[in-house]
Amino acid sequence: MNRFAIYILAGLVLLADQLSKLQIVRTLAPDRVVDVLPGFFDLTLVHNTGGAFGILPHSTIWLVCAAIGAVVAIVIFTIRAAQPIPVMLSIALALPLGGAIGNLLDRVRLKYVVDFLHAHIGNHDWPVFNVADSCICIGVGLLAIYFWGKPTPSAVTTSDVEKKETV
Repeated sequence: MNRFAIYILAGLVLLADQLSKLQIVRTLAPDRVVDVLPGFFDLTLVHNTGGAFGILPHSTIWLVCAAIGAVVAIVIFTIRAAQPIPVMLSIALALPLGGAIGNLLDRVRLKYVVDFLHAHIGNHDWPVFNVADSCICIGVGLLAIYFWGKPTPSAVTTSDVEKKETV
């Protein structure tokens, strides 16, 4: 894929994230629970001033800086990368790019992130999250799989040097 396809996919992630948040804010009162799959999944509107999993509560400025850093790093990488970029890597970059921008817009505009997806099994809760968070996690997971599967250049061994000298 070329970098523009990455930016288009990131834009679609951003659009899905912002439209889903807008719809939830319009239709769901804060802390009201709507069971989607009773005992497993519900919708709960939460205003998250922290980062993922509620870490760094009330650290909006630091989280804004981190998001800007991530966005800039991905854009610079896509500009400098040889074209075309492999499809899996392109998707792995586009998902967190769109997700980071989606949460960044919330932090700058609202001073918190709108979260509303809540997965749980019985008393075991997963922190409430949103479409952007999901895309960031999936993208980072794909990045790990992509780079884990790539062969690393092997170190030059003494026998390799000896072979070159005898030729």
